[in-house]
Amino acid sequence: MKRYLLKTLIATVAVTVTSAAIARDSIQAASWIPPNHQVSRYLFDYWADRVAEHSNGTLTVDVDLGSSMVSPRGAMAELADGIVDTTAHVAQYTPTELARSNALEELGMRYSDSRVMIAASTDFGINEPDMQAEWARNGIVFGAGYVTALYKLVCNTPVTNLQELHGAKLRLPGRAPADWANSAGAVTVALNANEQYGALDKGALTCTTTTLSDAYNRKLHEVAGHIIDLPITLFWAGFGWAYNPASWSELTVEQRKAIFDAEADAIAAYVVRAINQEEGEARGKLEAAGVTFHEPADDLVKSIDAYRANQPAVAVGIARDTFGIENADEVLGRFQETIDKWEGLLAEIPVEDEAAYADLLRSEIFDKVNLSTYPSN
Repeated sequence: MKRYLLKTLIATVAVTVTSAAIARDSIQAASWIPPNHQVSRYLFDYWADRVAEHSNGTLTVDVDLGSSMVSPRGAMAELADGIVDTTAHVAQYTPTELARSNALEELGMRYSDSRVMIAASTDFGINEPDMQAEWARNGIVFGAGYVTALYKLVCNTPVTNLQELHGAKLRLPGRAPADWANSAGAVTVALNANEQYGALDKGALTCTTTTLSDAYNRKLHEVAGHIIDLPITLFWAGFGWAYNPASWSELTVEQRKAIFDAEADAIAAYVVRAINQEEGEARGKLEAAGVTFHEPADDLVKSIDAYRANQPAVAVGIARDTFGIENADEVLGRFQETIDKWEGLLAEIPVEDEAAYADLLRSEIFDKVNLSTYPSN
């Protein structure tokens, strides 16, 4: 209880600084995610390079990937405790602490545009009061969201129809995909991403769900030679960057701006290069490594499509009854409006135009933040 109160107090203290303040010249970033993962390469390494450039060398980022400083389930608490200055965190590991973040993911299976969803989750995470309250309760300063490419079933035996899905042991991201799989007769297993390989190898899993690039980089093809061309979901619940409040308070306004400018660059590079380009390249690499890609049978496609179609009707009830959000209809409604906004903003920007996307993220989100007071309004 004392730890919770302390984190809440820290998070709600005003962190106003001026460019004349004595500032840090470096921050520590760490993640348990492997160094070759797309998130590591773009949201950590590339971002760190851009921070140094945008700050004119006044701020550098020490990056530790595959780190023992933070853990999959504990990264947010370890950040709040000051073990690191910044990290990323997957909200499904902390459903109670990040109830709103997980509730937004109830809509995840309905969307396939990563550009839209990382922008919408960042915009909402910064500007939605209920989200800011959730970050503050957990003792962190929200920086920006993240998103995955479309997750697919990566299996050690073909699972192409409802009969083969029945009884299969699946690892899935978030409550909704797991609910769909359970309703179709599968058995869901809770494991973190670092445990996938061993579980597939030993038969504790029949399939995991992940992106093609992640499957290749984690060498899952060595233990799972079948991928089903059935898009399962995007996943964005949590944060791609958040900061320890004490560390954030020691940064000048100019350094904070450099961090946000670098986030815009990193998000754009991540989506354009990693998600849009590398996913296609990963498919070729997996095929060369002996993986067989399977088309899903009609009954499997109809099953997941029917679940998707019903998501908006049930999401409010799940957010209220499962995640305890009393104003669930209002929160989900405002998030849907944010998604619609970004679908409109991005409609005329080519998917390969990285610079235009980064500039739009800056002009529509980051440049509007009062960095002398953020996260206080």
